[in-house]
Amino acid sequence: MACRDTYRTNVKDFYPEETDNFAEWDEEQLLFGVDSRIETDDKLQNNISLFEWAKRNKIYPSFWGRNITGENCLTKSEIDYLHDKACSIAAIYSSAEAKETEEMGEILAKDAVFTAFKLGIPAGRAIFLEIDDEESLTTDFMRGFAKTMITDGYTPAFRANTDSEYVFDREYSRGMQTDREVFEKCLIWATAPTLEEYDEITTTHLIHPDNWKPYAPSGITRKKISVWQYGKDCHPICDDDDREITFNINLIRSKQFIIDKLF
Repeated sequence: MACRDTYRTNVKDFYPEETDNFAEWDEEQLLFGVDSRIETDDKLQNNISLFEWAKRNKIYPSFWGRNITGENCLTKSEIDYLHDKACSIAAIYSSAEAKETEEMGEILAKDAVFTAFKLGIPAGRAIFLEIDDEESLTTDFMRGFAKTMITDGYTPAFRANTDSEYVFDREYSRGMQTDREVFEKCLIWATAPTLEEYDEITTTHLIHPDNWKPYAPSGITRKKISVWQYGKDCHPICDDDDREITFNINLIRSKQFIIDKLF
């Protein structure tokens, strides 16, 4: 487990008994987290859960990103499981619906808020709308989504490929020019670039974002990025149903972000 030791000089191990000590942490402390398409309490072939598998191969995750819609989505029982582990949750909302007009953004935001409400996600927390690399997206849609989320008491957020080759960079940056008051309230979870040497393998290590320079939309600076994904499809293993299970790895710089925007 050499990769776990690599973290010890960079990130404080996050154990349940330490959750009352946030105030003592260094503001620049990097916090490690995971996201997955599969339930964290899913039983693996080696008779431990996906959560325990991530902890065994990395360190104790401070947060875990989970989809609140679709197949294998987050449930109330899984929320209880993660909270019992003193792990915060980042809510991810995915939809194949068109993302072109402001009205479409409003409708999608209403559905996201309703889904969050049913799961008991508190007001004020972030809901990250996942943007696929190749889907169409407009500034109008993002404006409608963000304004409705704010009106309904949640924090608008986007999980997207921030490489300028893809549409999110252009449309978000345009929004920062035309509707800065709205768009500067939107949080960003950057999924690009991941580090290829850390994809689909078992030896991922922590690399400080100042060193690997994750992409940021031209409308903001890198320091405005809330969450960075730096490795994907890590530590493959099969579960009890013989499905191959992996997880993605992420970093957050601010403990206050976890307290205020995750749940």
